[in-house]
Amino acid sequence: MYQYKTILIDDEISSLDILEYELKNVSAKIDIIEKCSDARIAAKLIDNEKPDLVFLDIEMPWLSGFEVLDQVSFLDFNLIFVTAYNQYAIKAFKYLAFDYLLKPVNRNELVNTLKRIQSKTTNQQNTALKDVIRLIKNGDFKTEKIPFTTLKGVEFYSLSEIIHCKADSNYTEIYTTNKKKAVISKTLKNVEKLLDNDRFLRVHQSHLINLDHLVSYLNEDGGYLKMSNYTIVPLARSKKTEFFNRINHKN
Repeated sequence: MYQYKTILIDDEISSLDILEYELKNVSAKIDIIEKCSDARIAAKLIDNEKPDLVFLDIEMPWLSGFEVLDQVSFLDFNLIFVTAYNQYAIKAFKYLAFDYLLKPVNRNELVNTLKRIQSKTTNQQNTALKDVIRLIKNGDFKTEKIPFTTLKGVEFYSLSEIIHCKADSNYTEIYTTNKKKAVISKTLKNVEKLLDNDRFLRVHQSHLINLDHLVSYLNEDGGYLKMSNYTIVPLARSKKTEFFNRINHKN
């Protein structure tokens, strides 16, 4: 039976011990070859040992988990973040189908994560890991940014720069303050869930707007909204009550 050579990295010794205990209890395929509590030597440890699987804490003294990854040369391994990190990083992990565990580690979630790891191809692992490292280098995990898969790859946009989103069948067009239009392979319904924030409101079957970029309401032909990029967006009759409630509450 093949065993996954595994390294655990966390500055808290107790967390390392708990994770080791849980892993030994849920899978005989895990071979823990190293436990590391010093982030400063973690990257060298990964490069030297060339593991199949790494469990990496994010918030550590000296170096964060992201900074550790930035120093790693060997990238042919599965990575599982262990985190209590902010909601934007977690949304990024979900969107990129990247594996993470929230502290304290839940045994059922650990089992499900290991099953996903075993079903991934090497190419999927490497692509996901390289995407995450690229985003780390850009600093996108440290800010209020949301990931979107476009034709060019994964791009991050801050909530404040998204003006409005428009449905296009199974795709969504995202209009931003830098006058760019990104086309992503997500439905508007999925984008609405990703942008679950007080700033955004679905005003029409085909339109989601950022209320911070609303310029005016035009009371003609049922109602229209003028956005900061001069786009005119229809306001559905069924959405009028919610729209005015949100506007009044916002003001």
